[in-house]
Amino acid sequence: MKTRTALAALCLGFALLRPASGGEIVERIVARVNDQLIKQSEFDQRIEVARAAPNAPSDLALVRKDVLDDLIRERLLEERARELSVTATDAEVEEAVERVKRQYNLATDAEFDAALASSHMNRDDLKRQMRQTITLQKVVGRDVTGKMEINEDMLRLEYERQKDKYYKVPPQARVFEIVIRFPANDPASRERAVARIEEVRTKLAGGAKFEDLARTYSEGNAKNRGGDLGTVSQGELLPALDAAVFSDPPAELPPPVLLPASIHLFRVLDRKVAGYKPFGEVSEDLKKKLSEGLYDKRFAEFIDHLRRDAYIKIYDSDLAKMEKVEKKG
Repeated sequence: MKTRTALAALCLGFALLRPASGGEIVERIVARVNDQLIKQSEFDQRIEVARAAPNAPSDLALVRKDVLDDLIRERLLEERARELSVTATDAEVEEAVERVKRQYNLATDAEFDAALASSHMNRDDLKRQMRQTITLQKVVGRDVTGKMEINEDMLRLEYERQKDKYYKVPPQARVFEIVIRFPANDPASRERAVARIEEVRTKLAGGAKFEDLARTYSEGNAKNRGGDLGTVSQGELLPALDAAVFSDPPAELPPPVLLPASIHLFRVLDRKVAGYKPFGEVSEDLKKKLSEGLYDKRFAEFIDHLRRDAYIKIYDSDLAKMEKVEKKG
């Protein structure tokens, strides 16, 4: 998911960290991407943000490499935007700014300006960020997302490949329960509970209804529902109870199960064997999963293509060495 993470970082507005134009001084250059430069001040600011992010790598060298990769991707996408004459409209920028205000519940202009100032920004800074973000999203939408086609044949093939992982349905049954509780480590109470369950079994054998007996004898939460636990999947209950409900061979009235502080009697109906959720029920979820995987693959291929066609020179010696090692790998 590295490519998706990189694009997400791009769209979070790291462009704000660029030094403002005007009054620039000569400074060290970290890398060159065609005619664009990545300067030390911008690189250092990005590293500061990256290290403060949740789950950031502890290895500073890895952080520096990831930040440089992000900056190079950004420069490549900016150049592609110019080639395509793609840009964000004023209306799109204004709508994006309004979304930011709504997201952070900034009701008044004063609150908005104060929030921006706390981040060392103003409205023009934010608009520049939004314009760049939208523009680069348009490039990705045109060259990556817009070329992704997922048809039903692909979905059905993926369904067969992934159904054991995502869409397997365990055995299920409609379960009714009568449970009688007793204090743990109290043999006399345990014997009385066992005797009451045997009394219930005798009445069942005589034709009494399980639901009626549950309302009379059970001490479980489902007592007022006639002991009805609803549909239960294998693995939901405690192991000993699960083994009774899903016994092999199946039994409508399996033997009682004695636990350290309770005894349980079940009635098991409508058992269903293990299977899979039908294709029609999961097709949208499957399409989303397939799209995410396909997007990552296509985005990586797209960036690799841009990098191959670009002149990229890394002046930082440590980063240049890491780049060479990565290419050899």
